[in-house]
Amino acid sequence: MAIQRRAIIARAAAACAVASLRPLQAASAQQGWPSHAIKFVNMGPPGTAPDTYNRIYAERLSKVLNVPMIVENRPGVAGNIATEYVTKAPADGYTFLYTVSSSFTVNPWIYSRLKFDPEKELRPVSPLLSQGAFIVANNDMPFKTVKELVDYATAHPDKLAYGTNGVGSFLHLIMELFSQSAKVQLLHVPYKGPPLIDVVSGQIPLCVEPAASAIPMINAGKVRAIAYSGGHRHAQFPNVPTIAETYPAVAVVGWHGVWAPAGVPTEVVQKFNAALTRITQTPEVQKQIAETGSEPMSASIDAMASLLSQEKRTWGELVKAKKISVD
Repeated sequence: MAIQRRAIIARAAAACAVASLRPLQAASAQQGWPSHAIKFVNMGPPGTAPDTYNRIYAERLSKVLNVPMIVENRPGVAGNIATEYVTKAPADGYTFLYTVSSSFTVNPWIYSRLKFDPEKELRPVSPLLSQGAFIVANNDMPFKTVKELVDYATAHPDKLAYGTNGVGSFLHLIMELFSQSAKVQLLHVPYKGPPLIDVVSGQIPLCVEPAASAIPMINAGKVRAIAYSGGHRHAQFPNVPTIAETYPAVAVVGWHGVWAPAGVPTEVVQKFNAALTRITQTPEVQKQIAETGSEPMSASIDAMASLLSQEKRTWGELVKAKKISVD
Protein backbone atom coordinates (compact mmCIF):
# COMPACT_ATOMS: atom_id res chain seq x y z
CA MET A 1 0.00 0.00 0.00
CA ALA A 2 1.49 3.29 -1.08
CA ILE A 3 1.98 6.04 1.45
CA GLN A 4 0.07 9.01 0.08
CA ARG A 5 1.02 12.54 1.11
CA ARG A 6 0.13 14.87 -1.67
CA ALA A 7 -3.38 15.60 -0.38
CA ILE A 8 -2.05 17.12 2.80
CA ILE A 9 0.98 18.99 1.49
CA ALA A 10 1.61 22.67 1.89
CA ARG A 11 -0.57 23.97 -0.87
CA ALA A 12 -3.72 22.64 0.78
CA ALA A 13 -2.81 24.00 4.18
CA ALA A 14 -2.96 27.71 3.43
CA ALA A 15 -6.44 27.95 4.89
CA CYS A 16 -5.02 26.95 8.24
CA ALA A 17 -2.70 29.94 8.35
CA VAL A 18 -3.52 33.44 9.48
CA ALA A 19 -3.81 36.12 6.84
CA SER A 20 -0.61 37.84 7.89
CA LEU A 21 2.07 37.71 10.54
CA ARG A 22 1.01 40.93 12.24
CA PRO A 23 -2.50 39.70 13.18
CA LEU A 24 -0.88 36.54 14.55
CA GLN A 25 1.38 38.59 16.78
CA ALA A 26 -1.50 40.72 17.99
CA ALA A 27 -3.74 37.73 18.72
CA SER A 28 -0.96 35.97 20.61
CA ALA A 29 -0.31 39.03 22.73
CA GLN A 30 -4.02 39.38 23.54
CA GLN A 31 -4.19 35.82 24.83
CA GLY A 32 -0.99 36.16 26.86
CA TRP A 33 0.96 33.60 24.84
CA PRO A 34 3.82 33.76 24.29
CA SER A 35 5.09 35.99 27.07
CA HIS A 36 8.67 34.71 27.32
CA ALA A 37 11.26 32.54 25.57
CA ILE A 38 10.22 29.27 23.92
CA LYS A 39 12.46 26.20 23.94
CA PHE A 40 12.83 24.30 20.65
CA VAL A 41 14.25 20.84 21.42
CA ASN A 42 16.06 19.28 18.46
CA MET A 43 16.72 15.59 17.85
CA GLY A 44 19.96 16.12 15.89
CA PRO A 45 23.44 17.31 16.81
CA PRO A 46 24.58 20.76 15.66
CA GLY A 47 25.18 20.99 11.93
CA THR A 48 22.81 18.19 10.90
CA ALA A 49 19.79 18.82 8.67
CA PRO A 50 17.25 18.84 11.54
CA ASP A 51 19.39 21.31 13.47
CA THR A 52 19.95 23.55 10.44
CA TYR A 53 16.27 23.80 9.59
CA ASN A 54 15.26 24.10 13.21
CA ARG A 55 17.42 27.21 13.47
CA ILE A 56 16.03 28.65 10.23
CA TYR A 57 12.52 28.39 11.66
CA ALA A 58 13.57 29.51 15.15
CA GLU A 59 15.08 32.72 13.79
CA ARG A 60 11.89 33.61 11.95
CA LEU A 61 9.57 32.51 14.74
CA SER A 62 11.32 34.85 17.16
CA LYS A 63 10.36 37.76 14.91
CA VAL A 64 6.79 36.52 14.38
CA LEU A 65 6.06 35.78 18.04
CA ASN A 66 8.30 38.53 19.43
CA VAL A 67 10.01 36.24 21.96
CA PRO A 68 13.37 34.42 21.88
CA MET A 69 13.38 30.90 20.40
CA ILE A 70 16.04 28.77 22.08
CA VAL A 71 17.24 25.72 20.16
CA GLU A 72 18.38 22.95 22.49
CA ASN A 73 20.07 19.91 20.92
CA ARG A 74 19.37 16.54 22.53
CA PRO A 75 20.66 14.02 19.97
CA GLY A 76 20.79 10.27 20.25
CA VAL A 77 18.95 6.96 19.79
CA ALA A 78 17.25 7.96 16.53
CA GLY A 79 15.48 10.91 18.15
CA ASN A 80 14.23 9.05 21.22
CA ILE A 81 16.23 11.16 23.68
CA ALA A 82 14.75 14.44 22.47
CA THR A 83 11.28 12.95 22.16
CA GLU A 84 11.28 11.56 25.70
CA TYR A 85 12.56 14.87 27.05
CA VAL A 86 9.64 16.78 25.56
CA THR A 87 7.08 14.24 26.81
CA LYS A 88 8.19 15.22 30.31
CA ALA A 89 8.18 18.98 29.69
CA PRO A 90 5.45 21.22 31.14
CA ALA A 91 2.45 21.49 28.82
CA ASP A 92 2.50 25.27 28.96
CA GLY A 93 3.32 26.08 25.34
CA TYR A 94 6.97 26.95 25.99
CA THR A 95 8.63 23.68 24.92
CA PHE A 96 8.30 22.17 21.44
CA LEU A 97 10.01 19.26 19.69
CA TYR A 98 11.65 19.43 16.27
CA THR A 99 12.25 15.93 14.93
CA VAL A 100 11.76 13.59 11.99
CA SER A 101 8.59 11.64 11.27
CA SER A 102 10.20 8.26 11.96
CA SER A 103 10.39 9.17 15.66
CA PHE A 104 6.64 8.57 15.66
CA THR A 105 6.02 6.19 12.77
CA VAL A 106 8.98 3.77 13.05
CA ASN A 107 10.63 3.99 16.47
CA PRO A 108 7.65 2.66 18.47
CA TRP A 109 7.87 -0.52 16.38
CA ILE A 110 11.63 -1.15 16.46
CA TYR A 111 12.39 -0.03 20.04
CA SER A 112 10.43 -2.36 22.31
CA ARG A 113 11.74 -0.79 25.51
CA LEU A 114 10.61 2.81 25.04
CA LYS A 115 9.66 4.38 28.37
CA PHE A 116 7.16 6.71 26.72
CA ASP A 117 4.39 6.66 24.13
CA PRO A 118 5.05 9.49 21.65
CA GLU A 119 1.61 9.15 20.08
CA LYS A 120 -0.19 9.62 23.41
CA GLU A 121 2.23 11.98 25.18
CA LEU A 122 2.81 14.43 22.32
CA ARG A 123 0.53 16.15 19.87
CA PRO A 124 1.25 17.19 16.26
CA VAL A 125 1.81 20.86 15.48
CA SER A 126 2.97 21.06 11.85
CA PRO A 127 5.06 19.24 9.23
CA LEU A 128 7.67 21.48 7.59
CA LEU A 129 9.56 19.74 4.80
CA SER A 130 9.90 16.35 3.14
CA GLN A 131 12.74 14.57 1.39
CA GLY A 132 13.00 11.29 -0.44
CA ALA A 133 16.05 9.16 -1.11
CA PHE A 134 17.87 7.91 -4.18
CA ILE A 135 18.93 4.35 -4.82
CA VAL A 136 22.43 4.84 -6.20
CA ALA A 137 24.90 2.32 -7.56
CA ASN A 138 28.59 2.12 -8.26
CA ASN A 139 29.21 3.15 -11.87
CA ASP A 140 30.68 -0.26 -12.74
CA MET A 141 27.58 -2.20 -11.78
CA PRO A 142 25.80 -3.80 -14.77
CA PHE A 143 22.30 -2.46 -14.00
CA LYS A 144 20.99 1.00 -14.85
CA THR A 145 17.25 0.69 -14.25
CA VAL A 146 14.98 -0.67 -11.53
CA LYS A 147 14.04 -3.62 -13.73
CA GLU A 148 17.67 -4.45 -14.42
CA LEU A 149 18.48 -4.16 -10.71
CA VAL A 150 15.63 -6.55 -9.85
CA ASP A 151 16.69 -8.98 -12.58
CA TYR A 152 20.26 -8.93 -11.25
CA ALA A 153 19.08 -9.44 -7.65
CA THR A 154 16.82 -12.30 -8.74
CA ALA A 155 19.77 -14.01 -10.40
CA HIS A 156 21.94 -13.43 -7.31
CA PRO A 157 19.66 -13.92 -4.25
CA ASP A 158 21.14 -12.52 -1.02
CA LYS A 159 24.28 -11.51 -2.92
CA LEU A 160 23.49 -7.95 -4.00
CA ALA A 161 24.51 -5.82 -1.02
CA TYR A 162 23.23 -2.38 -0.20
CA GLY A 163 24.31 0.00 2.53
CA THR A 164 22.24 2.23 4.81
CA ASN A 165 22.92 4.30 7.90
CA GLY A 166 21.69 1.56 10.22
CA VAL A 167 19.19 -1.17 11.06
CA GLY A 168 15.68 0.20 11.40
CA SER A 169 16.57 3.53 9.82
CA PHE A 170 14.20 5.15 7.37
CA LEU A 171 16.59 4.30 4.54
CA HIS A 172 16.71 0.66 5.60
CA LEU A 173 12.92 0.49 5.60
CA ILE A 174 12.73 1.97 2.10
CA MET A 175 14.86 -0.89 0.80
CA GLU A 176 12.94 -3.48 2.80
CA LEU A 177 9.71 -2.17 1.30
CA PHE A 178 11.31 -2.25 -2.14
CA SER A 179 12.61 -5.81 -1.78
CA GLN A 180 9.23 -6.93 -0.46
CA SER A 181 7.40 -5.35 -3.40
CA ALA A 182 9.89 -6.66 -5.97
CA LYS A 183 10.06 -10.08 -4.30
CA VAL A 184 13.85 -10.12 -4.29
CA GLN A 185 16.38 -10.93 -1.59
CA LEU A 186 18.98 -8.23 -0.96
CA LEU A 187 21.83 -8.20 1.54
CA HIS A 188 21.62 -5.30 4.00
CA VAL A 189 24.93 -3.86 5.23
CA PRO A 190 24.29 -1.37 8.06
CA TYR A 191 26.80 1.43 8.55
CA LYS A 192 27.35 3.70 11.53
CA GLY A 193 27.49 6.60 9.07
CA PRO A 194 26.67 7.22 5.41
CA PRO A 195 27.72 4.37 3.08
CA LEU A 196 27.91 6.56 -0.02
CA ILE A 197 31.71 6.85 -0.14
CA ASP A 198 32.02 3.07 -0.17
CA VAL A 199 29.65 2.93 -3.15
CA VAL A 200 31.84 5.43 -4.99
CA SER A 201 34.96 3.35 -4.30
CA GLY A 202 33.28 0.06 -5.14
CA GLN A 203 33.50 -1.42 -1.63
CA ILE A 204 29.74 -1.94 -1.80
CA PRO A 205 27.65 -1.93 -5.00
CA LEU A 206 24.56 -0.10 -3.86
CA CYS A 207 23.06 2.19 -1.24
CA VAL A 208 20.02 4.32 -0.58
CA GLU A 209 20.92 7.91 0.27
CA PRO A 210 18.93 11.02 1.22
CA ALA A 211 18.51 13.45 -1.66
CA ALA A 212 20.60 16.16 0.03
CA SER A 213 23.75 14.04 0.17
CA ALA A 214 23.10 11.98 -2.97
CA ILE A 215 22.59 14.91 -5.36
CA PRO A 216 26.18 16.27 -5.31
CA MET A 217 27.59 12.78 -6.00
CA ILE A 218 25.10 12.14 -8.79
CA ASN A 219 25.85 15.50 -10.40
CA ALA A 220 29.59 14.82 -10.18
CA GLY A 221 29.16 11.47 -11.91
CA LYS A 222 30.55 9.61 -8.90
CA VAL A 223 27.54 7.28 -8.67
CA ARG A 224 24.64 6.25 -10.89
CA ALA A 225 21.09 7.16 -9.83
CA ILE A 226 18.79 4.17 -10.30
CA ALA A 227 15.54 5.52 -8.84
CA TYR A 228 13.99 8.01 -6.41
CA SER A 229 11.76 6.99 -3.49
CA GLY A 230 9.24 9.83 -3.62
CA GLY A 231 5.79 9.74 -5.17
CA HIS A 232 6.92 11.88 -8.11
CA ARG A 233 10.23 12.42 -9.88
CA HIS A 234 12.68 14.72 -8.17
CA ALA A 235 12.66 18.23 -9.60
CA GLN A 236 16.42 18.22 -10.12
CA PHE A 237 16.44 14.83 -11.87
CA PRO A 238 13.37 14.53 -14.09
CA ASN A 239 15.04 11.72 -16.06
CA VAL A 240 15.47 9.51 -13.00
CA PRO A 241 12.32 7.41 -12.48
CA THR A 242 10.65 6.80 -9.15
CA ILE A 243 10.59 3.34 -7.63
CA ALA A 244 6.80 3.70 -7.60
CA GLU A 245 6.65 3.79 -11.38
CA THR A 246 7.51 0.10 -11.23
CA TYR A 247 6.32 -0.75 -7.71
CA PRO A 248 3.50 1.63 -6.65
CA ALA A 249 3.71 0.65 -2.97
CA VAL A 250 7.18 2.19 -2.72
CA ALA A 251 6.31 5.89 -2.78
CA VAL A 252 7.78 7.22 0.45
CA VAL A 253 9.56 10.27 1.82
CA GLY A 254 10.77 11.19 5.26
CA TRP A 255 9.77 14.52 6.75
CA HIS A 256 10.54 17.01 9.49
CA GLY A 257 7.92 18.36 11.84
CA VAL A 258 7.09 19.99 15.15
CA TRP A 259 5.30 18.44 18.13
CA ALA A 260 4.16 19.69 21.55
CA PRO A 261 3.45 18.01 24.88
CA ALA A 262 -0.03 16.49 24.77
CA GLY A 263 -1.54 18.91 27.27
CA VAL A 264 -0.64 22.12 25.43
CA PRO A 265 -3.88 24.04 24.73
CA THR A 266 -5.27 23.66 21.22
CA GLU A 267 -5.35 27.44 20.77
CA VAL A 268 -1.59 27.65 21.33
CA VAL A 269 -0.91 24.74 18.99
CA GLN A 270 -3.07 26.32 16.29
CA LYS A 271 -1.19 29.62 16.58
CA PHE A 272 2.15 27.86 16.34
CA ASN A 273 0.90 25.89 13.34
CA ALA A 274 -0.20 29.12 11.67
CA ALA A 275 3.16 30.78 12.28
CA LEU A 276 5.10 27.79 10.95
CA THR A 277 2.88 27.55 7.87
CA ARG A 278 3.34 31.20 6.99
CA ILE A 279 7.11 30.87 7.38
CA THR A 280 7.18 27.76 5.19
CA GLN A 281 5.25 29.61 2.48
CA THR A 282 7.74 32.49 2.24
CA PRO A 283 9.83 32.42 -0.97
CA GLU A 284 13.07 32.66 0.99
CA VAL A 285 12.41 29.58 3.10
CA GLN A 286 11.03 27.63 0.15
CA LYS A 287 14.25 28.38 -1.72
CA GLN A 288 16.37 27.25 1.23
CA ILE A 289 14.42 24.00 1.45
CA ALA A 290 14.67 23.34 -2.29
CA GLU A 291 18.43 23.92 -2.28
CA THR A 292 18.88 20.78 -0.16
CA GLY A 293 16.73 18.67 -2.45
CA SER A 294 13.73 18.83 -0.11
CA GLU A 295 10.17 20.07 -0.58
CA PRO A 296 8.16 22.47 1.61
CA MET A 297 5.36 20.75 3.50
CA SER A 298 2.52 22.08 5.63
CA ALA A 299 -0.76 20.70 6.95
CA SER A 300 -3.45 21.26 9.50
CA ILE A 301 -3.02 19.63 12.91
CA ASP A 302 -5.66 17.01 12.11
CA ALA A 303 -4.16 16.23 8.71
CA MET A 304 -0.73 15.78 10.25
CA ALA A 305 -2.19 13.40 12.84
CA SER A 306 -3.90 11.42 10.08
CA LEU A 307 -0.67 11.18 8.09
CA LEU A 308 1.25 9.97 11.15
CA SER A 309 -1.37 7.30 11.84
CA GLN A 310 -1.29 6.08 8.24
CA GLU A 311 2.50 5.91 8.08
CA LYS A 312 2.80 4.25 11.47
CA ARG A 313 0.40 1.53 10.34
CA THR A 314 2.30 0.97 7.08
CA TRP A 315 5.73 0.80 8.72
CA GLY A 316 4.39 -1.35 11.52
CA GLU A 317 3.19 -3.96 9.05
CA LEU A 318 6.59 -3.98 7.36
CA VAL A 319 8.60 -4.15 10.60
CA LYS A 320 6.51 -7.07 11.83
CA ALA A 321 6.73 -8.92 8.52
CA LYS A 322 10.51 -8.47 8.36
CA LYS A 323 11.03 -8.92 12.12
CA ILE A 324 13.18 -5.78 12.35
CA SER A 325 14.36 -4.76 15.81
CA VAL A 326 17.23 -2.77 17.27
CA ASP A 327 16.82 -3.96 20.89
